[in-house]
Amino acid sequence: MNATLSPYMGAPVDVVTNPRGAIVNASFAKHAEQFERKAHEVAKGVWCHVGACLGNSTMIEGKTGMIVVDTADCIEQAVMQRDDLMAVCDKPLSALVYTHAHYIFGSRAWSPVEDDGKLPVWAHPDLMRNMGRLVGDLSPFMMRRVAIQFGLHLPVDGADSMPHMGLGPFFYELDKYKPTTGFVRPTHTTTDGMATEIDGVKFEFFHTWGDTDDTLLIWLPETRTVINNIAWPAMFNIYTLRGEVFRNPIELLRGLDKILELQPEHLIGVHGIPISGREEIAKAITEYRDTIQYIYDQTIGGINRGLSPDELVQTIRMPESLANGRLTGQHYGELPYHVRQVYAGMVGWFGKDTVDLHPVAEAEEARRIVALAGGEDSFMTSAKAAMDKREFAWVAQMATWGLKVDGPRAAEFRQLKADALRAMAQATTAANTRSWYLTQARELEGHCDTTVTPFKIINAGMVKQMPPRTYVNGLRFSLPASLSANGQKVLHVNFTQPDNDYTLVLRNGVVVITDAAPSNGVKVDATISMSFDAWARLIGREAAGSELLAKGDVKATGDEAVIGAVLGTTSR
Repeated sequence: MNATLSPYMGAPVDVVTNPRGAIVNASFAKHAEQFERKAHEVAKGVWCHVGACLGNSTMIEGKTGMIVVDTADCIEQAVMQRDDLMAVCDKPLSALVYTHAHYIFGSRAWSPVEDDGKLPVWAHPDLMRNMGRLVGDLSPFMMRRVAIQFGLHLPVDGADSMPHMGLGPFFYELDKYKPTTGFVRPTHTTTDGMATEIDGVKFEFFHTWGDTDDTLLIWLPETRTVINNIAWPAMFNIYTLRGEVFRNPIELLRGLDKILELQPEHLIGVHGIPISGREEIAKAITEYRDTIQYIYDQTIGGINRGLSPDELVQTIRMPESLANGRLTGQHYGELPYHVRQVYAGMVGWFGKDTVDLHPVAEAEEARRIVALAGGEDSFMTSAKAAMDKREFAWVAQMATWGLKVDGPRAAEFRQLKADALRAMAQATTAANTRSWYLTQARELEGHCDTTVTPFKIINAGMVKQMPPRTYVNGLRFSLPASLSANGQKVLHVNFTQPDNDYTLVLRNGVVVITDAAPSNGVKVDATISMSFDAWARLIGREAAGSELLAKGDVKATGDEAVIGAVLGTTSR
């Protein structure tokens, strides 16, 4: 298929205006119909709640209470799910189950702090490790990118609004509530193939891969129901634009084949509406797993033939039998992203053209290209002509070069790029693509600032549920390298209630952490001591370092620069 026939390069697109005023691809608009807020009765005693957020919550009626699977992205969303599920079952909560390390940040809505350790909470044994990664090293980066991916910088209504998020109606509704998070730690972990009984209901747990490697596939044999986090209402996101660890397609196939082996009568997903009927489920899952294998196999075949990532993207197309499957539409991510990710995950970033090894700096490349075209005026004329032909991707590329030259017409190039990105956003069938294009367009126009994240996941309660080392480790990335510019420094961090000691050696611009107090004889340059509660309030930004010092909640002696950098009392 020629690239010029794409919806981003002149192909006609069926665009509609939805009730919110969003100008959007008609196929993408129609996909929203399944995300109405509703508790679906799946089987006797099994309900799936859809529409309060990205992730569903499932309730299984037990002998004495409700067994709840997944609890949304914040407490406010979990309250919606809880209220609707309690309307169909008036029993108290008897257990929580987490399918993976997403959609569990509302669990405090179901279980207060005083119940910790009493309520059974089931999860994969690697869930806490992945939680540490989610809220640990890359947390600031990830939260900024999450905000872009899920349209949190976009208006609630109007042409640039989001009709839905592809997997659910929204991430957060910031115009309706300020999201707060609350997480309850697991008390029970599973083994692969484990059969157990929870509150009188038989469960079987299988360890699979979904968008995380701590995913549980849950089988309820008494109602022949599968609860899973692999089969989504859109083509599986092998790569997410926010950035994630490699999701190996081969690992995904094992879980989908397990679903086919079980022959369920009911299929509940973490996303989308449930499906009932053995034949309907088998057809949908077969199409879905074959789509994933097709992407992998075609990419590997192309790699073996010597094709580069760009060449693979231009040649791999889904066959009609898979492109039009019940669950395989490109309404979340798009095929080219997944092809590139398989390539990168298997063989790394380098294609085959050695020009990529040491390319010309972007600004210099832009200056030379614009000069070759005859200068800014000629370049702008050509870009506007391409815009008239609806060659939006080429216009965006040209405008990017024009912007990097930073000449007299930079403002015009900035608006032209915004216009091209907005047009591509209106053409796409994929939520992630729309969010990224529109957010960058609006940022170019000065309507938003993506360096400011409009929500917060980390609070004191979340910090206290994680191992103490999680956020101490974060000091590796936040302490300035200049602290050790004049030689090594040793910092002793002490937590009380519970007691934990850490030695941080600052040397050569890096921070090396040991889970122990400094050894006898080691020269300590600074000591910081506080309760873990005070540390949680500091990290959760519920108290400033200066405030904690003034109140005596933090005691610090020694090198003021090191102490100030840790407590945030000096600029970094």
